[in-house]
Amino acid sequence: MDDWHVEREPPLDADQEQRLALEKLQGWGQWAALEPLPPEVRFAVVESDARFHNWGLYVRLLEASRWYMRTEPAEAVDVVRLAILVAEHLDPAVVGEKRVADLRAAAWAALGNVKRVASDFEGSRRAFNEAWRICEEGTGEPAEAAHILSLESGYMVDIGEFETAEAALEEALELYGRAGDKHQQGRTLLKMGDAIGYVNPERALSHIQRGLALIDPGKEPRLDLCARHDLAWFLNDSGQAAEALAVLDRARPLYRQFPDEWTQLRLHWLEGRIARNLGELDEAEDVYKRLWEELQARDLHHELVLLSIDLAELVVLKGEPARAAELVEQCYPMLQAWGLHSYALAAWLVFRDSLVHRRLDSLFPRIRDYFRRHWVKPAAFEQ
Repeated sequence: MDDWHVEREPPLDADQEQRLALEKLQGWGQWAALEPLPPEVRFAVVESDARFHNWGLYVRLLEASRWYMRTEPAEAVDVVRLAILVAEHLDPAVVGEKRVADLRAAAWAALGNVKRVASDFEGSRRAFNEAWRICEEGTGEPAEAAHILSLESGYMVDIGEFETAEAALEEALELYGRAGDKHQQGRTLLKMGDAIGYVNPERALSHIQRGLALIDPGKEPRLDLCARHDLAWFLNDSGQAAEALAVLDRARPLYRQFPDEWTQLRLHWLEGRIARNLGELDEAEDVYKRLWEELQARDLHHELVLLSIDLAELVVLKGEPARAAELVEQCYPMLQAWGLHSYALAAWLVFRDSLVHRRLDSLFPRIRDYFRRHWVKPAAFEQ
């Protein structure tokens, strides 16, 4: 599971923006010197040298952690820990005691986010708890709490608590409204759609359409792409495949702006799902099979399981439930090798047996929902 949406920097007022413009230049240079060093050496250097105790380096470190988060999450964790160290050494007389607390809280929330991406969910929970504790010492500005809620919702989604994530984002939406930040309101609505959409696509569509009306696409083109991707995905899941295809075709120029592997893999998955719902079953199967190999090569385990469910469902639609059962059977040793919890392995065997015995009533929605909700949190599959 990965962070599809890009996170903002902690909020800054006008005076801080002016200071930051200068300090960022210094921070870029300092990070360039620190980056090649081993993490323990970076910590020792920053701890002992007051020149590194500045706002610009703090912001640069959070930026760097976002770059590392998808490809090297362990490195991202080390970088955010360094940002926490910098925040702890900022001068309250210069920055303001409450503002320092805000920055520390934001850094701990960032740590919770990168630990989530690194699949350290216990560590993520502890980091968010610390962020909330420190936030109580801060300025109390609505955007500060909203930012933590926004990041924490990603943790909630990953542990399968989609409705809880939506409720947390609803609170963040209200806080951003109090702060008068329309772009962040739109961004939050988009995250609400992404959080709830895989279990309730109709509700997601309402959030996304409202969010698109509020964001500034030029400010965050990747966010615009994420929103349009989700809009097409959930339109398709709601039985509106032709409308989904229209949204996808209009978004293709945006996809070309982001040629990274993960964006393109998501594009192909969407194309396959739309083709399936339009009745182009052979073409959809070709896309799924190619995508399956790509996900396996990149060790994207959760995505691979969900795609395997899609592929089995497609094969059943083609009138070949026995072949679908064989595909599911072939996946079982792979799931075992990953060390999935015993409940998940048992659910996969129930999935296989249901295909063998043609017990197909609501099978695919239930098994898909199970592996979305209980990938991290073990629970028995309700037959």
